[in-house]
Amino acid sequence: MGTKRMSSIALLAAAGAVLAHGPASADELVYGSWLPQGEYVNRVALPKVFAGIEKDTGGAVKWKLVPGGQLADPKTTFQAVQDGLMAGGIGISSYVPNVIPAVNVIYSTVVFGDDEVAASGAALETMTLHCPQCLAEFRKINAVGLSGWTAAPYHLTCREPVATLADLKGKRVRATGGYIELVRLADAVPISATLVEAVGLLQRGGMDCQFGTNGWLKVFGYADVVKNFTDHPLGMTGPAVGLLMNRDAWNKLTAGQKKIHLKWASYLSASLAIGQFVDEEESVLQALQQTKDLKVVKANRKEFDTLVDKFERVERARNIENAKKFGVKDPAAIIDAYAKARRKWAGLSKGIGRDIDKFAAAIQREVYDKVDPNKL
Repeated sequence: MGTKRMSSIALLAAAGAVLAHGPASADELVYGSWLPQGEYVNRVALPKVFAGIEKDTGGAVKWKLVPGGQLADPKTTFQAVQDGLMAGGIGISSYVPNVIPAVNVIYSTVVFGDDEVAASGAALETMTLHCPQCLAEFRKINAVGLSGWTAAPYHLTCREPVATLADLKGKRVRATGGYIELVRLADAVPISATLVEAVGLLQRGGMDCQFGTNGWLKVFGYADVVKNFTDHPLGMTGPAVGLLMNRDAWNKLTAGQKKIHLKWASYLSASLAIGQFVDEEESVLQALQQTKDLKVVKANRKEFDTLVDKFERVERARNIENAKKFGVKDPAAIIDAYAKARRKWAGLSKGIGRDIDKFAAAIQREVYDKVDPNKL
């Protein structure tokens, strides 16, 4: 029996077990989130988005959120959406770079700085408007890729204090996508693991550092194990595809219902970018210092900036080479389009600030008003 077939059977069994205890009605669309219930997207953003869709469609379209990986994990989400075992989910290209390699060109391009609005807007715009192969990849897996954001700047949080590159040398660090090369350049050891898998690795001593956002320290419990937070930001990646939707389900929507989904996809993008990856990032770090005895380690910025410079010199060539191995026709054009979009969004972000509604309106205007919903 083929691997894909076995995966589908396992997903179907999982879906049946979950929905048997809480069935979706015939007109409900099931969204399977592999993130924990306490994660911002499940706790705040998606409930508001789904309530808005239901209201704006007059109750004709309802979504049922099933969080916590009950239906699929980060890797099997793509198969579950393709097969219609769930109508939507969160898609991260770095977990399946062979499935949507053009999208992964964007995701693997690490963006340094702290302009979350510019990075998120540019990543979504590039995927939706400037990457025909990205859209073709979604069609190939019977999906539509809606919404998107970049995560907040990643930081190292380790068992032992890491203030210099010498401190980091030899450490086992969770890394995916473009961050794998960054970790290697620091003479550390990249560990490829999902956010959920990283929990067990840290608990068992199989990993020295978590590399990611502040919120993950709380939601996944990493801060129970690693207590030393290095204060130097080390780049953002995206887009996370917030509404990876089954194409058959999408095609059943009316034209008006599709536009409503695009409206709320804009809001979902803005809510995650600002609500979680700006506002909540700051509050979580402060809270963990008080409740989990998390220590902020002052980094040698000159050393880490040198690491970033070294990484940026090799990143483009590495991304192009890797993308071509997966059949991406012109990865350089995608990277250049992303850079151009970031320059545009850097100007727009100044007028958006931390206003979620302003950012949602800008995404609608700059991205979704420029697409034909039937051609996504």
